[in-house]
Amino acid sequence: MRSFVQQRSSLLAEFGWLAFFFAMFVVLVYAFNLFVVPHHFNDKIAIVLSALIAGIVMIAVRARWRR
Repeated sequence: MRSFVQQRSSLLAEFGWLAFFFAMFVVLVYAFNLFVVPHHFNDKIAIVLSALIAGIVMIAVRARWRR
């Protein structure tokens, strides 16, 4: 069994990840509003889906980065 020691990240690194999330979120909201909403898709649902996708992508990228 492997034991993992969790490394503490700096405050600057956390702000970097937050900026990465917001950048992904803004790009996805813009893309969804440009390509999906004109086809009678609810804009509020598009924003929520953008947040979910951006969060999942950030978690995956951060996990890959830590490895």
